[in-house]
Amino acid sequence: MVKIINAIRSIKRAGLILISAGVVLLSSATQAQTQTPSSEELAALVSVINLLLLDGPEKPIPQPTGTGVLLNINQLSPVTYTVTDNLYAEFAQQTQAVELCFIIESATAVPSGSLVVEVNGVPFNAQLGENCFAMPVYLQRSVNYINLIINGGGITVSLTTLELAATAQTQLTLPRLTRGAWDERAVRKVIKIFAFGGHATDTQIIEWAAMHPQDAIQEMLNFSEHNLKLSPLAVGETYTESTTIGGTLFDFLTFLSDDASNLPIPAGNRSQYAVNGYNFDDGFNRMITTRGLNPFRQRIGFWETNYHLATNLDAGVSRERMAAYYDEIMQAHAAGSPYHQVMGVAAKSAAVAYQYGHRRNEWRYDYSLGEYYCKCNDDFAREIHQLFYGIFGVDDPNHEDGTINETAKMLTDMPVEGLSVNFGTAKHHTADLIILGQTISGGNASAKIDNLMPISMQHPESLKNLPVMIISTLADDNLSEATSNQLRAAWASMGIDKYLLNFIQAYAVSTLFHNPGQFKYLTSHERALYMANKNNLDNLEAFYGGGGGAGRSVGGQITDDQAGDFFKPLHNVFGGQTSFEAADSALVFENNYNELTDHEDRMRSRVGCSTCDAGQPWVKKWNTVLPQRADGQFYVADVAAWLWKHAVGNFDNYTELEKAHLYSFLGAARSAPGETYDGSEPFDFNLLMCVVQDYQAKESASDAPVASLLLNSTWDDYCRHGDDGVSGYSAAEQAAINRVYTEQEVANDPLLQNVLSQLANFTLPLNATTGSNGGADVRKYARERVSFALGFIFTTPFIFAEGQQ
Repeated sequence: MVKIINAIRSIKRAGLILISAGVVLLSSATQAQTQTPSSEELAALVSVINLLLLDGPEKPIPQPTGTGVLLNINQLSPVTYTVTDNLYAEFAQQTQAVELCFIIESATAVPSGSLVVEVNGVPFNAQLGENCFAMPVYLQRSVNYINLIINGGGITVSLTTLELAATAQTQLTLPRLTRGAWDERAVRKVIKIFAFGGHATDTQIIEWAAMHPQDAIQEMLNFSEHNLKLSPLAVGETYTESTTIGGTLFDFLTFLSDDASNLPIPAGNRSQYAVNGYNFDDGFNRMITTRGLNPFRQRIGFWETNYHLATNLDAGVSRERMAAYYDEIMQAHAAGSPYHQVMGVAAKSAAVAYQYGHRRNEWRYDYSLGEYYCKCNDDFAREIHQLFYGIFGVDDPNHEDGTINETAKMLTDMPVEGLSVNFGTAKHHTADLIILGQTISGGNASAKIDNLMPISMQHPESLKNLPVMIISTLADDNLSEATSNQLRAAWASMGIDKYLLNFIQAYAVSTLFHNPGQFKYLTSHERALYMANKNNLDNLEAFYGGGGGAGRSVGGQITDDQAGDFFKPLHNVFGGQTSFEAADSALVFENNYNELTDHEDRMRSRVGCSTCDAGQPWVKKWNTVLPQRADGQFYVADVAAWLWKHAVGNFDNYTELEKAHLYSFLGAARSAPGETYDGSEPFDFNLLMCVVQDYQAKESASDAPVASLLLNSTWDDYCRHGDDGVSGYSAAEQAAINRVYTEQEVANDPLLQNVLSQLANFTLPLNATTGSNGGADVRKYARERVSFALGFIFTTPFIFAEGQQ
C-alpha cells in the first residue's frame, strides 16, 4: 500500500492525469513550481501505474511460430542465426526502456521490402545491416515478441549480434548513445571534430557504426603513434613508410627531410621540412594529412601546444625545443599517464622555461642585507595555475601575494641545457612552500612540481574550469551551464588520477556531443586541415600539399586568413585563433569563396601532374573511392551524394538546391564524344537552366533534352552572347543567369525537377578508354568536374561549423 501511495504522489508531482485504465497523458499545464520529470522518470512512473494501480501490463500477442530466442537484459547473443522464413525473439516486460538491436547480412541481393520486422505484431521494414527498435516501458507487454519475417522464397539471411539493452547507458557519468543512436552520422561527426576528418574508409565507418559506441571509440580515438583504422593507406599506396616510422614529431620531420626516405618530394627540397628547417610548420601539417599515422593524436597535440599549454616560436622557443615539447606531452599521454602528470611534464619542459623565462630564476643570498631573495619573474608562476588548470584565485585573498610568490620560488634553479631542463639545488629554494593553501616540499623544482600537480588537479577552481576549458575549445562553442555541470561531474568522477583520453572518449559517445544544442565553429587551422583530408586521396597528395599540382594547400590558406602559423599562436600563451574569431572574420569567408571563384583553377588543375610521382605522371584517383553501380558506371546522383557525405558528414542540409548545383557541375558538361574537349567545360545550374529555357522559347518546345543541348553542335545556340540579335545577353537570359533559386522552387518546379532527373542519371567517364589519347582527356575532365564539385561543397556554410543549428 505504501508503494501505491508513493506512486500516486509521484504522479501528481509530475503533472500526470489518469484518463482511463491503462492510459496516461502528460498534463500540458504543468505548474511553474513543478519539476519536469525526465524521460526515464516518466517511464518508471508509467511502469508503476501498469504494475501497481491497474490490472497489470498488457497481455502478449499470440506467440509467433518458428524458432524462438529468449532474451535477457544487457546480454549480447554470440550466436549467428540462419533465417529462411522467420525467427522471433521474446523478452519479459522490463522496468526500464530498452532497445533491441541485431545485424542482418546476406551473401546475395535481397529485394526491397522482403525483410519485415514485427514488433508485438506491428510491422516495420527491415534492412541489411544494423536494425534497432526502442521500446519505452509503457509500450512493453508482459511478454514481448520481435519477429523477423522473410517475404518471398529463396532468400536466406544471417542474423548476428542480437541484443536487448537498457537505453539508459552512461560512461564516466555522461549519458551515452544507445547502440541504435550510434550510427554512421555519429561516427563521422566524431572523426570530423576529433581527428581533422581522418582517412577512415566508408567500410570502416560502417563497421564502427555497427559496434557498441564504447568499443568503437577506443579504436577510433587513442594515443598510439599509428592508427591504421582511422588513417589507413590508400588502395595501391606507393608511399608507405609512414606506417613504420616513429609517429613523433621529431621522427616525422626527420623522415620528411631525409634524402633516403621513400617520398615523391625531390631530395633537394626536403631539408626545409627538417626540425631546423624554415618550413617546420608545413612539416607538421603534413603529419596530420599523411596516412598511416594518427590524426587524433595530432589533434590533441595541436590543441595542447597551441592552445591549452601554448608556447610560441616567436617568443624565443626554438624549433627543436618546440618539437621536443610536443613529443614529451604526447608520449606522456600515450604512456597512460594521469593528466596531472602530463601537465607536470609540460611544466618541466625546456620550451616552457624559454617561453616564460624562469630558466633564469634563482634563489640568492644578498650579503649586504643578510637575507635570501628570489631573483625571479612570476610569469609562469601565474600561468601554471591559470592556463594549465583554470585556477585564478577567486575568493582567495592570498592568491597573488601568497600562491604566486611561493610558486615563483618553486620555479628556481631550472637552467636549460640543450633540449632539457637541469634541475639544480644550489640556486633553488629548497624549503617547503605554501601553494594553493597546501604544503609543497621537494629538494628541487622537479620534485616540487610533481607534488603540486595532483593538488592543482583537485583544486575547486580546477574541477570547475578545466573540463569546460577542454571541451569548449575542442568541441562545443555552445556549452550551457547544465552541460558544463555534467562535464564537471564526469571529470570529478575519475578521482585524483584523471585521464584526458577517457574523458574525451566518454564525451565523444555522449548525448551531450550528439545533441542539437552542440555547435562548433572550425578555426582556419581546423578547417584547412579537414578540407585537405577530405580532398587528398593518398600520401602523394599529402606530401605535396598543394605544390607541384597535387594535393590541397593547408599553410597557404591559414596564412591568407591571417590566422597565425602553427606553433605561433595569435594570442601567444593564450592560444591560437579562436572559433569565434574565425566565424566573425569576413576575410576568412572571402578567402574560402575565392578558392572556388578567383582561384577555381586550383581545384580543377590538381587532378594530374606529369612529374609529381617521383618524376613520373600522377593522376587523382577519384575512380578508386567513388561509388559504382553493378554496371560499373559512376552515376551523377551517387557521386554527388557521396561527395556531400564525405565532406560534410551528414545529409541534414542536402536539399534539392544542393543537388541542383552539384548535379550540374558533375553532369552538365559540354559534350563532343571523341574530341579532346569532351567534358572540358561544365555548366553551372543557372547557365544550364538559361540554355534550357532559351531552347524552349526559341523552339516552342515543352521538353528539356539536356543531353542533346550539351552537344558541341547545339550548346552554343542558346543563352549565348548575341544569339538573340542583341549585344551580350538578352534581358531574359540575364534574368535566368542571375536568378537566385530557393530550395522550395527547385523542389516544386516540374521543369527543374525534370532537368535534375536527367542529370542524376548521367554518368561520369572516370574509366573511359575511348576518345582522344585513349580516353585520357575524357578521364581528366571527369576528374576535374568531381574536384570542382567538392570545391563547391567546401564553400558552403556547412564546412565552417559542425552542429545541427
